[in-house]
Amino acid sequence: MPEAAIPVGYAALIDAFELAVLVPINLSAIGPRHKVYEAERWNIYTPRHHPDNDLAGHMTFALRYEGLDLAVLKALFRQIGPEPIAEMVRAAPIGAYARRLWFLYEWLLDIQLDLPDAAQGTYALVVDPDRQFAVGGANSTRHRVKNNLPGTPAFCPMIFRTPALDASLAFSAEIDERYVRKQLGHASAEMKRRYQRRGDRFRVNLTKAAGL
Repeated sequence: MPEAAIPVGYAALIDAFELAVLVPINLSAIGPRHKVYEAERWNIYTPRHHPDNDLAGHMTFALRYEGLDLAVLKALFRQIGPEPIAEMVRAAPIGAYARRLWFLYEWLLDIQLDLPDAAQGTYALVVDPDRQFAVGGANSTRHRVKNNLPGTPAFCPMIFRTPALDASLAFSAEIDERYVRKQLGHASAEMKRRYQRRGDRFRVNLTKAAGL
């Protein structure tokens, strides 16, 4: 890690709770400079990005700037137990990050927290689709979030978006669209020929019926 930088988010949580997990490929820290940059596999943020130096602050930072690392979150949830997450929700019942963490706790551990169903708050996406690949998803009315995770608690690969991956997918989609259009064009031409033949037979039969 670059000198004078302070670990935040997942890096701080892994260190503070001594989580036995694979370290994420990229970690985050707060540097003294007023610019965001990358250095030695660390994303260095500005002092204004510094979260509150507590559990809620670092979890919120992780979800906001680092995306979802389900392995780290699951190990963390097992370590801290349900009450810290419940306290976050009670303190900010309409907070999107609190409700996302609440959902993830219950989804990953299959344990229901001692909380009533959320009554307010705009439905929040569990996965940020601009950062990681997600699915359309379905609403969880209990948490007022949309579960767009691309898998199940047993297997849910979280893939980060990159310019190369997005470009590859865009190219693949373009090829698929061309193929579909080509097939639709063939089908349209065939349907046109069939209707033409039906029209010809109808006119022949009509002529015969009229004795012409």
